[in-house]
This record gives sequence, structure tokens and C-alpha cells, in this order.
Amino acid sequence: MNRRPTTAFAGASMLLDRGLRNQLRLAWRLIRDERVSALKFALPALIALYVISPVDSIPDFFLGIGQIDDLGVFTAGLVILARLIPKLAPGHVVDEHVRDMGMGIPATKRSGDAHDVVEARFNVRS
Repeated sequence: MNRRPTTAFAGASMLLDRGLRNQLRLAWRLIRDERVSALKFALPALIALYVISPVDSIPDFFLGIGQIDDLGVFTAGLVILARLIPKLAPGHVVDEHVRDMGMGIPATKRSGDAHDVVEARFNVRS
């Protein structure tokens, strides 16, 4: 059974999760692929702009707290980026990268397809 930790470091352990690392690798490969639309640069640019911007929700002159704010936005941006970039890319390009990475089921073969239907009969004993 795969249980999530309930400690203060639960968010950090989420970043070490293999699924998220694979999503980040896939997003990085898709960003470098010229077949993916130019929108792929919008979110990384917004994240970078927020981190280097002098206008923050918590100013950086509050030592420690201001930097943690930037780190939190950067981390949340990476997680969003890892989930959004594959949705912006064409399905066949994502499938190609998933196959090259050996990550499993391509996006076009997800559950719910006609090929994944299993017929079963259940008998209830009373």
C-alpha cells in the first residue's frame, strides 16, 4: 500500500515522487520539441518573471519569509508546468516521448478506450 506521509515535509516528498519526476522529464522534453506550440514558453516566463520581480506578495527584504514565498511559487509553477505542457502538445508527440522514455501507456491508449473494455459477469449468492 502506497501511503502519503503526513509530516511537515509531505510536500517535499511529493516532489521526489517518481510520477512527478517523470512528468517533469516529459515536460522538459516537450518544451525542447519544436512541434509543440509556442505557448509552452508562457508559464516558465511567468514563473521567472515572478521570481525576479521586485513586486512580491511577501517582499524579499523580510529575510527568510520572502525567499520562501518565491520558492513556493517556483515549486507550484513547476508542478503546474509538468501537468500543463503535455496537454498543450499534440497527442502523437506526447506519445512519442512517452514511448521513448519507457513510461508506460501512451495518452491515446488510456483507460476508457474501446480496447480496454472487459466484460464480466457477477453471481451474487444469498
